[in-house]
Amino acid sequence: MVVVVAGGDHPQPVIVAGLTGILLLCVSTKIVKIPPGSKYGIVLDAGPSHTTLFIYQWSAKKENNTGVVSEHSTCTVQGPGISDYSTCPQEAGNSLKACLKQAMEAIPEQQHSQTPVYLGATASMRLLNLTNPALSDALLAAVTSTLKSYPFDFQGVKILSSQKEGVFLWAAVNYLLENFIKYAWTGHWIHSRKGTVGVMTLRRDSLQMTFMLKGESQDPEKEVMLQLYGHTYKVNTHSFLCYGRDQVLKRLLLKVVQDQGYARNASNPCWPLSYSRKVLLHSVHADPCTVSDGPLSVPAHEDTFHITGSSNSSACRRLVGKLFNSSSFCSFSDCPPHGTKFLVISEMLNFLKEMAPYTDLGQATDLLCGMSKKELNEKFKERPNMFADHCTLSTFIYHLHAMGYQFDLDSSGQTAFQISDTSAGWALGYMLNLTNIIPEDELILLKGIENGVWSLLLILLVLLLTGSFTRISYRVVVKDDAHPES
Repeated sequence: MVVVVAGGDHPQPVIVAGLTGILLLCVSTKIVKIPPGSKYGIVLDAGPSHTTLFIYQWSAKKENNTGVVSEHSTCTVQGPGISDYSTCPQEAGNSLKACLKQAMEAIPEQQHSQTPVYLGATASMRLLNLTNPALSDALLAAVTSTLKSYPFDFQGVKILSSQKEGVFLWAAVNYLLENFIKYAWTGHWIHSRKGTVGVMTLRRDSLQMTFMLKGESQDPEKEVMLQLYGHTYKVNTHSFLCYGRDQVLKRLLLKVVQDQGYARNASNPCWPLSYSRKVLLHSVHADPCTVSDGPLSVPAHEDTFHITGSSNSSACRRLVGKLFNSSSFCSFSDCPPHGTKFLVISEMLNFLKEMAPYTDLGQATDLLCGMSKKELNEKFKERPNMFADHCTLSTFIYHLHAMGYQFDLDSSGQTAFQISDTSAGWALGYMLNLTNIIPEDELILLKGIENGVWSLLLILLVLLLTGSFTRISYRVVVKDDAHPES
């Protein structure tokens, strides 16, 4: 701002302004790149027992077209899973509102319309869709209506196939283990050379393996292509339906009775010593997987057996080994490439960690299977009588290891496990994949002056202004002296 004093007699302010402008024109400037802000995404994992809302965050500047995603926050929806709202489907949608409100508060308002929201329903809804598709559709419609009533970018409500759930979980696990990219000491993200791991999930209904293919797939329907951080991954998912948790336990009980000639009192080497219970064998044999293990040659009125545990680790291993039929378990096209290392998702491995450090999986399994009911209850007083089947499942995992599957035991754990404070679930993998199609914000370009130059300019400006106004004051005083009042 230029102030002219006493008409045009005092040109100093104009000169100061001119000199300042000339200095600014002469000073070199830098183009400063201001990185764009964050983007957000919401994924709801509608599982069998409950629904969890995940808020993810990533820099709008992506790495080779994929976002570097972190978990911003989570919200567990109060109540059961959405499949349990059979009597009032509308409540399935209403149950999500508290967590959606939390998401609106956590994400900046100006970002709401750009924030994608997606709900994926898993195992229980897959089953409901087979048994009662009309109810399944009603529940999904109620959830859709609720999500669309919020100002987010609605991406859909779908029942996630077992294959896609496995692939997205594989992506999440390998991302968190820094098998795709890692942050280098140079301050940049670089491609990791560690290689990927497979993911083996022991579900109630099946054993699922997801791994990267190195060559051509013999079953293209099981292959999914993922493009992440500038690289393409061919991922295969296969479910072994008779090797899930529940099926393994039923099939083993049938083997116990069959191998002992259907004796009314049988010994189970995989159960703890002194543990016993009655088993209705026809209820076990009714499962399709146990039917395939052979006919049940015992009358219906004589199908109650009294089975007692004996804590015999070596006998348990032999018995579990009989459950594997190489032709049905893993045909050539289903088997992962030789040397593939797997991260195992099973609560059993966390339990084994409590037993002993398992640098040797066989040693930890032997320790568990050699303990009696009394010893187990003394070691785990807060959870008594919870361990009847733990030896069976641990031995099952060990047998997979003995068959040649390499396990990453340090990172393996239970279903809802975390790596680097981030939940390793399919929801994260879905969001990683989704960032590929979300536009990247451009860098903001600004002209900037270095701090030292800016400080020097300020000093010069102050000196010029001080000198200018000192000169003006002096001339005003001189004029006043030259024309004294009469």
